[in-house]
Amino acid sequence: MMHSLLIIDDQTVLADDLADMLPWDTVGIDTVHKAYSGREALEVMREHSIDVVVTDIRMPGMSGLELIGEIKKNWKHTKCILLTGYADFEYTKQALQLKSSDYLLKPVADEELMEAVRKAIGDLEQEWQEIASTQRAMYALREQLPKLREYMLLDLITGKTTPSASLLAKRLDMYEIPLREGDGCHMMLLRIDDTSQRYDGDSEALLDYALTNIAQELFGDRMHLWHCKDMNGYIVCLLTPKQAEAALDPAELESWLETQAALLQHAAKSYLRVGISVLTSNRGQFPGEISSLYQSSLASFRHFIGRDTELFVSLAKAPTRGEPQLLSELHRPPTLSSMLEIGNWEAADEKLEAILRELENEWHGSQEYILEVYLMLAGTIAALIHKNKKWLADTIGSDFYTAPSGQPLATVEELRSWSQRVIASYRKSVSSGDKDSRSSIVRQVQDFIARNLDSASLHTISASVYLNPSYLSKIYKLETGEGISEYMLRIRMEKASTLLAQSPEKIYEISVMLGYQKPSYFIQLFKKHYGLTPQEYRNKLGV
Repeated sequence: MMHSLLIIDDQTVLADDLADMLPWDTVGIDTVHKAYSGREALEVMREHSIDVVVTDIRMPGMSGLELIGEIKKNWKHTKCILLTGYADFEYTKQALQLKSSDYLLKPVADEELMEAVRKAIGDLEQEWQEIASTQRAMYALREQLPKLREYMLLDLITGKTTPSASLLAKRLDMYEIPLREGDGCHMMLLRIDDTSQRYDGDSEALLDYALTNIAQELFGDRMHLWHCKDMNGYIVCLLTPKQAEAALDPAELESWLETQAALLQHAAKSYLRVGISVLTSNRGQFPGEISSLYQSSLASFRHFIGRDTELFVSLAKAPTRGEPQLLSELHRPPTLSSMLEIGNWEAADEKLEAILRELENEWHGSQEYILEVYLMLAGTIAALIHKNKKWLADTIGSDFYTAPSGQPLATVEELRSWSQRVIASYRKSVSSGDKDSRSSIVRQVQDFIARNLDSASLHTISASVYLNPSYLSKIYKLETGEGISEYMLRIRMEKASTLLAQSPEKIYEISVMLGYQKPSYFIQLFKKHYGLTPQEYRNKLGV
């Protein structure tokens, strides 16, 4: 089981080194994200499911303690490790109050940090195991009451029974369901998508139980969750705000529901090893509207998700059909056509994804708009290939025959797959010209590092060549086989060995000359690189 890690430090060199130089895969980490401030870290948290956070404590704007407070408020299961050079007991007390997993003093040894991350992952897995699993004795004791609740909800959503107000209230009390007539509610449909796996009756029931337990854990802070399983195999959850949450702003509540649904998908994949699709409804009123809420949710699930897997749809964000409009991302400059023409591949990929997201989120895979995007891209690629004096069939192969074959692209995913293939084929056809351009960029990067060894970072380098940092990193590694951070470390260590051998400067002075403000960190890197401390290296040379 692999996990994701986020490293935050306002010293970009240190954050880059920790993220790029340690063998995180050996402790169960397969994805490492970086941020250089607390605000940037929260943006990463909103975009990605993060399991473990390692953060510096003293940063401008938002401190590490303030960041952990925000994380615990919104992502309570994320494990946090504080990394600081300030051995202050007050910080330790605050860290303990915030339930951080560990508190480490810089400079921290690689093994100590990796062990702290390994322990945090172990604690996280144990937490989810306890949430997702159930002791058989407890399951047997609680079996009857949950079943009665399920049957009652199933009757209500299908319209099988319409009890009087007094009888309904009596049954709600008997079954310990904290709901009253007139309460606002949302409906959530869950579908387990791993249909290739086969479960017998008992194991399927346990899987459903574990999934609803996880849902209860994630939604239970703000909402009561009442669930059943319908005849279509969907788990139907009725979500009602708890008393303290009843006055929440609807937009804030919808945003929270979306965040929790994404966490539910991540937890199901990580700890139950199944993919799920999730749909949340508009707000309705209990009990009069829940049958119609269920029917509309069911129809929308089939329409918007269908056979696709591991998707999330919020009907609160689903627009009515309305009047046809231009696809704003498709026509907003700079356009995808212009990006492809100048060979700005990363920007083109991002633009394509933005267009497809608009298709999915705003127009729900409308066939009309899929056709518009297809025709635009097909025309652009055809013109560019002909401009380069090449034939379509020779350049994009069988994808040339998509339209003539009479088999139109029916879904956004089919459009995404076709678009990525034809763009990749066109890009490959002009790669020889790009090769010369990349070589020039590599020379500029290496020249900048040589002239600014004490201050060079990925951000200052990318600014000097007018390229996006992520894009620059990719093309540099593609061209040289070595990351920019790895190259800077190697050049700094080579420069360090030269200065140690030939100059009279003290070790701490050499550390600053190379951009390391903490000599202890420089000594640690040098020893890791050469197997000797700087002083041992000098002694060996007889300097």
